[in-house]
Amino acid sequence: MVHETITLEGHLIDSDILRKVFARIVEGGGGFEVLDFKVGKTNEDPSFTRLSVTAADPEALDRILEALSYLGAAAVVGDARFAPAEADGILPDDFYSTTNFDTHVRVEGRWEAARDQKMDCALVLRGGAPHCVKQGQVRKGEAVALRGPGIRVRPPERSRDYSVFGFMSNEVSAEVNKGIAIAGTAGEMRKAREAGERIVVVAGPAVVHSGGDEALARLVRDGWVDVLLTGNAFAAHDVEKSILKTSLGICQMSGRAVEGGSRNHLWAINAVNRVGGVRQAVEAGLVTSGVMYESVRRGIVFVLAGSIRDDGPLKDVITDTVAAQKAYAEALRGAGICLMLASALHSIAVGNLLPARVKSVCVDMTESVPVKLSNRGTMQAIGLVTDVGFFLERLEAELGRT
Repeated sequence: MVHETITLEGHLIDSDILRKVFARIVEGGGGFEVLDFKVGKTNEDPSFTRLSVTAADPEALDRILEALSYLGAAAVVGDARFAPAEADGILPDDFYSTTNFDTHVRVEGRWEAARDQKMDCALVLRGGAPHCVKQGQVRKGEAVALRGPGIRVRPPERSRDYSVFGFMSNEVSAEVNKGIAIAGTAGEMRKAREAGERIVVVAGPAVVHSGGDEALARLVRDGWVDVLLTGNAFAAHDVEKSILKTSLGICQMSGRAVEGGSRNHLWAINAVNRVGGVRQAVEAGLVTSGVMYESVRRGIVFVLAGSIRDDGPLKDVITDTVAAQKAYAEALRGAGICLMLASALHSIAVGNLLPARVKSVCVDMTESVPVKLSNRGTMQAIGLVTDVGFFLERLEAELGRT
């Protein structure tokens, strides 16, 4: 038998972490002994435990310890191990793959927080500190963290304070009380604003088609949005509505199809590109309303990421997907809450770039997108199956209350 001593710290009981640790050990064919256990006496005090984990052979123990590392367990001693990247974008075979949970790496006897936390990355030492780096962005010779000791992951803990993100997280259903969820979202947006954190909106073209763009434009105008992440379709239909009063060829005044309206979004893209882009179109008086108009007037960050389906596209669209991914990641720095509105493509992409500690609200007419995002394993995400126009109107009303 071989053994390793591990430690765990946090709200271990009410976040269900300790039970999961015991289950992982037993499922892996191992055993455990609780060497020390201290229960926090107040809501703010963390609990602490020290366990001896045993297994039949080193390989089995390594598998168990790797599984426990994703629950926040750490060996008592031992720095992280590193190996050089073989070539640009080529990692050593035993590299450690990150989650969206906050991660610390033990380097020369000290624990360092991983920078730019996000999932599916390598941990690379840059300037003496570990950074979460996408595989394709790792350079030859950089020190890449390997699986094993010296890496501590802290899963998000269910808040002991009342919060809509506590009791509704990971429960995706059309039958939840949407009023409570929307009021809770407004409350968390206020908290993010007070804490100086960014409020991020990820929007799909259905926001425009459903009429929710008017409420969203007012939220931007009133300072409730700091970052807008979307693609060509949303921006194109938003400016189409401003210029031609149609969206996807449907008159937004009467709801009727317009003869030849299928070319309207192309006409709008052409007109905006002629003057140089969205900002120039606003400054020239071509675009006089809508979400993009208010974003330019307010000076908020907006990033348009391209896809293979794009018409045009608008000149502002970043058509290089790697460059767009970098721009999204940069815009997400400092995010406190993210609203993902009727966009499978961009919502799932943003979900993969966010650390689990960022509260996320996903709104869609079908369950598939909220379910996929909630399955990322965070207690800070809720999904609402409802019309995005209804959601935005109710959210605006809630934020307007004193």
